[in-house]
Amino acid sequence: MKNSEGRVSSEKTGRMLTTDARNARGAGGRLDPEVERWFATAGAAFPSSRSSIIPMLQAAQTALGYLPRDAMRAIARHLVVPPALVEGVASFYSQFRFNKPGLHRVTVCTGTACYVRGSGKLLDDLQTDLKIESGETTDDGAVSLESVSCFGACALAPVVVLDDKVLRQQTSESMKKVIHNLSSGSSKDSSRGGECK
Repeated sequence: MKNSEGRVSSEKTGRMLTTDARNARGAGGRLDPEVERWFATAGAAFPSSRSSIIPMLQAAQTALGYLPRDAMRAIARHLVVPPALVEGVASFYSQFRFNKPGLHRVTVCTGTACYVRGSGKLLDDLQTDLKIESGETTDDGAVSLESVSCFGACALAPVVVLDDKVLRQQTSESMKKVIHNLSSGSSKDSSRGGECK
């Protein structure tokens, strides 16, 4: 039960728990400094209600780029719920990432239209070239590789999204050039078909 001072009492024990940044650290030790900054500036502003779980997870991921375990612990402590509840909600939705993303995000569409036009082979070739699986980041932290079921841009198949740029009609060869440009720091797009505007 929450009182007007932002404190929560357990109905079983009557113990008072504060719902501010001090409580986010709790007995489990200090959190990562970046997570503490996020919680102090944005996280603590959310109401201490279970309905805040998804909005808090979204806010943490937007600010941090992914959901580190410390962010989920801070959310759980703020909402006075078990960390497993927050982690369970986060793991249910595909929008949440649990690993720090690379500098660049390469997302391959594996929907039907893209797949019949070669996105399966494209994804396999990217995994081989980058030496990572879908959902992983290269050792140097430069590229994260992901796949999605559909972007809804079937006429442009096969589609790859590089960061926020839609690249249409990609092939293994065109993506090799794109990846090479990423690793060399080149900003010009050498993908076949180019960027979709």
